[in-house]
Amino acid sequence: MYSITIEDNHVSLWYFSRSHSAKSQEFDLLDVRAVVRALSALIFSNVEDLGYDANIRRISEWDEDTQKAQLRYVYRLDNCFFKTLKCRDEYDDLYIIGRATRVWEVIQVTSFDDIAPLPNAQHTILRDVWLGHDSDTEREIQEKIFVRCDELGRNFPPENDPRLCGVDDATRTLLRECLKDGSYKNLFLTIEADYRGAVSKPVANGFTPAPYIYDQPVYLNQEAKQRGADPHRGSTSRANSNATAAIRTLPPPSVPREYKPRQRNFVVYKEVCSALHELNDLYDVVQALLDALLALQILFLVSWIHRDVSSGNILSFEGRGKLSDLEYAKEFNLSVGGRSSDPKTGTLIFMAVELHSGVAIHQERRSSMLFQDRSMTKRRRVAIRHNFQHDLESIFWILTWIVFTHIPRQDCKHVTAKLFHSRSYEFTTSRQNFLLNSDACSESLKSLRPDLPYMLATGLLNMRDILHNHYLDRELLIGDPSSYSPIYGSFRIALKAIAASVPRGTVPLVRPPPPVVGARSGYAPRTETLYEKQGSPEDTMLAPHKAASLKRARGASDADKVDDQSRAGKCPARE
Repeated sequence: MYSITIEDNHVSLWYFSRSHSAKSQEFDLLDVRAVVRALSALIFSNVEDLGYDANIRRISEWDEDTQKAQLRYVYRLDNCFFKTLKCRDEYDDLYIIGRATRVWEVIQVTSFDDIAPLPNAQHTILRDVWLGHDSDTEREIQEKIFVRCDELGRNFPPENDPRLCGVDDATRTLLRECLKDGSYKNLFLTIEADYRGAVSKPVANGFTPAPYIYDQPVYLNQEAKQRGADPHRGSTSRANSNATAAIRTLPPPSVPREYKPRQRNFVVYKEVCSALHELNDLYDVVQALLDALLALQILFLVSWIHRDVSSGNILSFEGRGKLSDLEYAKEFNLSVGGRSSDPKTGTLIFMAVELHSGVAIHQERRSSMLFQDRSMTKRRRVAIRHNFQHDLESIFWILTWIVFTHIPRQDCKHVTAKLFHSRSYEFTTSRQNFLLNSDACSESLKSLRPDLPYMLATGLLNMRDILHNHYLDRELLIGDPSSYSPIYGSFRIALKAIAASVPRGTVPLVRPPPPVVGARSGYAPRTETLYEKQGSPEDTMLAPHKAASLKRARGASDADKVDDQSRAGKCPARE
């Protein structure tokens, strides 16, 4: 979309998209020729050029349940039309670039003009997301994975295959049968339709990068979101001289941005699922994690890594778990891969410690005073290859987060503030300490309710030990499949023990309240600067509707390194 700003006689034109933002050179408001040229370009543009998507139409529909008119959207995917019923997950952030994922519960209708549901139409899920224009869609990636799985089902590896090292007979039989009969597909979502839509514009010739153009604090009037006020508006003002002193000095990006265009992608899923953080019973969470673990093991057998395992990407459907969001799944191949300059996303609080810190865990052996002198955080950050164990570590962090934040009547704020507040200065060190130091992990788990099953804390400790020991044993042999295969079985044993100790109904869960200060103006009753808002403890509680937007920047290859364009970390990934 486009915008115009006028300051005194200085006029600037702006372009905003999901790949980048651009600002023109200023020109004088009294320069009639320049003004007419700019306005003419906007006036005679079509609606698509101005940022409207012809495949989406906003409508107002009377809702009998609420007795109010409700705003809804109708999406067109080729010749099929879907009307939104409610939002299941939304992009809610001050940042423009990125995937901007929205997830809707929808029902199929006849057309834009006839919004009555089709006969026998069932509720489905529609995902609206912006991907790299040259990236495979989730459907295309899923099809590639399924082809590999079908091939493996026809030629299942022998017992001495390194991918089956340490796998017990029961699990080996389970893997063989589900790959042979195709039932492994039940561990993933059923994609019924997808559509490639609008593409953002490429950067203009001769542009000058300005990665820190937004670094001057902007004040948002948070009183705007009062009863009767427009919730999407907020007054802004220039920062005063005192505020400008707080402007941070940021290092130059380690890799120049390419500003690749993004393309809109609509995906329709058959199953209407619940994310892990929406479940109200710990038993259901653990069961979903067990199914996700099996899905990850199947990906391991066909040499694919997920790269974005989070509480919003592991879903529960009719009591079973499903692994979703394959957009960043990638074949694990050490012979290819390199640094990418354009940011992609992954959920920071569920990310493997190695990926976030940029330090391989086996380097711990080089210092006996690791946490006393904080030498790990002082070491040179290196490119860490995203590997299979990193996906498994995310399962550990998901379960840890849910246990600390979703079980009621326990005081764990001091732990969650360190482990799950990604903007805290202690975030990286605390997570390293929790994963690498058994005593620190055990001490944190003591803050859980004393009446919880003993096996809950014990199981988490066991999972920590499994991860830590395998990181140390593997060292640099990340291409050895036999170094990963035993972890799946060990994790399965730990998760089954936890599930047995928390029968359904014994450990209910509650969804944490929304944060006091959030990303959208209106959560707080006072005016905040962008920098103050960036320090808000959103991911301490991680309100469910914000789970998809709390992401960190990540390179596109499997040689990912967390760089200084991390949106949830030290530097926002925005231009």
